[in-house]
Amino acid sequence: MTSPPEPAFMELLNLARSFRPAKILMVATDLGVFDHLEEPRHAPEVAAKVEANARAVGILLNGLAAIGVVEKQGERFKNGPAASRYLVHAKEDYRGAIIRHMHHTWLGWTELGRTVATGKAPDRKSEQWLDRHPESEKSWMRDFIWGMHAIAQDLAPGVVAKFDLQGVRHLLDLGGGPATYAINFAKANPGIKATVFDLPGPVEIARENIARHGQTDRVGTLAGNFLEDDIGSGYDFIWVSQILHSHDEAQCQLIIKKCVQALAGGGRLAIQDFFLNDDGYTPVEAALFSVHMLAVTPGGRSYKHREVQEWLREAGLVEVEHFETSPQTSAVVGWKK
Repeated sequence: MTSPPEPAFMELLNLARSFRPAKILMVATDLGVFDHLEEPRHAPEVAAKVEANARAVGILLNGLAAIGVVEKQGERFKNGPAASRYLVHAKEDYRGAIIRHMHHTWLGWTELGRTVATGKAPDRKSEQWLDRHPESEKSWMRDFIWGMHAIAQDLAPGVVAKFDLQGVRHLLDLGGGPATYAINFAKANPGIKATVFDLPGPVEIARENIARHGQTDRVGTLAGNFLEDDIGSGYDFIWVSQILHSHDEAQCQLIIKKCVQALAGGGRLAIQDFFLNDDGYTPVEAALFSVHMLAVTPGGRSYKHREVQEWLREAGLVEVEHFETSPQTSAVVGWKK
């Protein structure tokens, strides 16, 4: 009589298998499968629409049904509620860009063993494509920036509500990508103007998003490289969200120094990220995201909030504090005398 597998071993095995649903979802999103499943369709119909092999698409659709993303009705397939809402291009709430972006980082993860052995991710996995414009790289850039909006649009209103911006006249959203936070800060604080500083490619998308939300009179843009270029001055509040983790320690300290120099007296710098606790492995998402940065950037990682607080103090800020902004993120804030 064969004994069932040990539960502890099955936990490990299930971890090893967990890439399978992710890859199924990523490939289906890349193919645009969900655009053609708003009405029940047979696999060969879908295959014809996405210009793929009918047998292979049938297997893929059954996989999607097995993990609950699509529904199977007889031999026809139809989007489940979440896929219908978030993965159909024509819909206002389309968020497939973040899944496509994650798929773009897959190569970095497949080469993680070599990266761990050498201590350095291959250069081609860095995010240099953010500032370049060949069509393939521009597509990757747009997926990344719109993907950031897909995540931030739900978080931003609650995060913004945690900050009292009374007296703030000019806000800088450094590395603001799609301008999601700048837009929400402006909406919540009618008296301020905001500037989004980012690379030229992301700034194009920021302008699209700003116009979409009717904030062109309140939110402006400035294109440049914040590691190399002047970021402006006289800001009362500088917001730096999910930027430090892509950079090494020296770059992070440079970013903080430039922000402090750009602040007006009495101004405030707020840095939001997936910060780690002192133990280095909690919260779980911050620890896993640190591995992600190892896989896809030359020197990024998740930082402990205490080390970032110390950098702010070394840069001359006072009343430095740390607090949670969402279940997965927190902020380090300091004031300029």
